[in-house]
Amino acid sequence: MRMEKQAEGRMRDGTVLLADVYRSDRAGSWPALLLRLPYDKTTRHYRETFVDIERLTAAGYVVVIQDVRGRFASEGEFYPFIYEAADGCDSVEWAARLPEVNGKVGMIGMSYHGFTQVAAAAGQPPSLQAIAPMMAFADGWSTMRGGRGVFELGKWQSWVAESMLPDHLERVEGPEGPARISGYLEHLPSWLGKGDPLTWPPVTAAGLPAYYKDFLLGDVSEETRQQMQAAPENIKVPALFLAGWYDCFLEETIDLYQRTSGPAELWIGPWTHEDQSGQAGDVFFPEAQIDRTGLFLKWFDRWLKGETAPPGDSVHYYVMNAGEWRSGADIPEGRTEAVFYLQPDSLLSGEAPKQEAPGRRVRHDPDHPVPTSGGNILMSGFRAGSFDQQEIQKRGDVLVYTSAPLSKDWEVLGTVQAHLRLTLSRPGLTVGLRVSEVTPDGSSWNVVDTVQAGERTIDIGRTAYRFLAGSRLRVEVYLSSFPRAESSLEPVWAEIHGDSKLHVSAGTSPVFQD
Repeated sequence: MRMEKQAEGRMRDGTVLLADVYRSDRAGSWPALLLRLPYDKTTRHYRETFVDIERLTAAGYVVVIQDVRGRFASEGEFYPFIYEAADGCDSVEWAARLPEVNGKVGMIGMSYHGFTQVAAAAGQPPSLQAIAPMMAFADGWSTMRGGRGVFELGKWQSWVAESMLPDHLERVEGPEGPARISGYLEHLPSWLGKGDPLTWPPVTAAGLPAYYKDFLLGDVSEETRQQMQAAPENIKVPALFLAGWYDCFLEETIDLYQRTSGPAELWIGPWTHEDQSGQAGDVFFPEAQIDRTGLFLKWFDRWLKGETAPPGDSVHYYVMNAGEWRSGADIPEGRTEAVFYLQPDSLLSGEAPKQEAPGRRVRHDPDHPVPTSGGNILMSGFRAGSFDQQEIQKRGDVLVYTSAPLSKDWEVLGTVQAHLRLTLSRPGLTVGLRVSEVTPDGSSWNVVDTVQAGERTIDIGRTAYRFLAGSRLRVEVYLSSFPRAESSLEPVWAEIHGDSKLHVSAGTSPVFQD
């Protein structure tokens, strides 16, 4: 494998973006695979962990890893998302003209560099033949701010401080710049959510990049917001999507799959944003790890090299606790719907309570917020996935509702939704909801959860999960998740009325022990 360091690509406005180009030792003309990212492209992660570049080049691809505008070696000023459509289209056509490239280009990447694919593909550059976004999204603005009425502060502060500020400081001040915030970064989890976000020490010490404040305040023009958005309906090229049941961009990735216009395939594993080994928090799901590079090769061999592929299903998903991959033509959805009422005596049952049944009140103390624990999160020092929630469920500011034990296995497939009737001490409170499996030993493992502005109907999350015989279904309600989401700085309360209920899409109706 040969590597050309810092190949120059000139954008339509004259800005030069730099890339490392990896080629096979064999002579020939090959398709290119382009990865455009705002992170350090020289790290081992992008050569060996995310994908195996040596395998890709040996299989007959030229791999191009490019710094986006304003990051690392590339010229220009960085502002999240707004340049990726135009620069992506220009970069695709530049890559198509590189030596030993046959004019065909595919794109790979996850998260932000999943968005760079979506933005470029929506612009329909002629040389782009296929993409493979993993854990991606189409709307950078709403995705990074949190699209459920609650700003996901922990995710935003983690991304800006840990991923963006060191290079920002080095570009502004030189090699010594990042040292000014090294102390903050070493203890970043303890800083998340602390104090006024607008004067948060890690970013003020770095000079407060303009976009940090803009996203916090929602203070950008409509034109700028539109530049941060791509239209999946305009994506005509074949697209391979990878999503994780415990990834923060699960719904966004599924939405992309459903809205693209070209041939598409979707894989959903029990993965978190940072770990696709099958280890999701404190739970390990066997057989969940896949050969990601091999999957990409099959996809691009088909669409960039014309290799035939046998007919197959479009959607592949892992059923947690069943230990198996399944496939089908559509996103998994159960054939039946089970309804559980949040009873005033803390039971979760299919029987509606009496009309005069009292509600239950839950309070939030800003000095002692409910801590974030697992789930679909992405924050420095906080692991995503499934954890035993017993200690949190013992708190006085968490309402808990538990079903009778199941007499046989029961599979939940699709979206778990709450229909709540709430009385709030003030409108728009943060409401947290979590559904867990309580095992016979008393452990309580989160399956889906969310933090949203209090509304009557709340989508808690989507899953494919087998509750085992002898286990119980549990629902928690709380008013903060620190430091995941902004919460009230004043004491507040909510009353959950007895006709509130949980709707679960399942393969069969649940059967409980007498």
